[in-house]
Amino acid sequence: MAGRKGARLPGSVSVLAWPLTLVVAAGLGLLLYVATTSLPYLIASPAGDAHLGALNDCLSRQLAGATRLGWAVAPDASRAAVFGPRVVAVCGEKGKRFRLEFPGVTALAFDGERTLWVAAGGHLLRERDGLLQQVGDITPPEELVGHAGGVIALDAAGQLVSVAPDGKVLGQAQVPGTGGRLSVGPGGVLAAVEWGGGVLVYEARTLALVRAEAPCAVEFLWWLDSREEVLLRCGPSQDTPTPAALRFDVRTGARHEVPDRTRAPARRLPGRALYVQGCDGFPCTATPP
Repeated sequence: MAGRKGARLPGSVSVLAWPLTLVVAAGLGLLLYVATTSLPYLIASPAGDAHLGALNDCLSRQLAGATRLGWAVAPDASRAAVFGPRVVAVCGEKGKRFRLEFPGVTALAFDGERTLWVAAGGHLLRERDGLLQQVGDITPPEELVGHAGGVIALDAAGQLVSVAPDGKVLGQAQVPGTGGRLSVGPGGVLAAVEWGGGVLVYEARTLALVRAEAPCAVEFLWWLDSREEVLLRCGPSQDTPTPAALRFDVRTGARHEVPDRTRAPARRLPGRALYVQGCDGFPCTATPP
């Protein structure tokens, strides 16, 4: 059967164009919906992330729409936590979870025993039996990371402090200047602060200095599977006018250049060869560097 052209009404489009217009509008609406909802869905869904999706699905239910300000993942990715202005949510294996109404949280971390630590209101707290118990006072940290025997805090003045589970101070160090970025390597044995275009490396527990060096204009550091090797992204400098990447041994200082390419900023978990990054307030798996 031959088709018919649509009759045109005065001041209107073709009557057969209306269904097409509706289809296009519906398609645009669907596209907008997918664009605005797919990222949170993929992150907070077991199918969205093979390693952290189930935890994020649990966390999203625990938070119930609350604003997400920060997150932490256990060394082996078995637990994760997210905090908001007045709440901390924690999820783990086999659906174990809890939610605490706790205002003023500024940082979270899991130690080598997969126990949660929280910095809030000038206090440092540690999880015990689903509750947070104060273990000491602390200057509000810019960053808080776990190590094999506790946590390390870095404050805005560049003060580093390592704290044991009982609140005992294991070590202290002063980073020159401000604006450092703190991370802990495999096994929670060594810690690094990216500072001023260089790298400061410490024994994580005692904060004894291992190495202070600027092998290049460091922009970002990824810990590798070796406990003593990192990958450095190097920005342009007088010696290297174009960006570069270096594999660097933090104990010996040995280094060699590796092919430069786009690498997403991410952190390697201390207890598992898995890299994570923030996605809409949740942790999600990142591509290895």
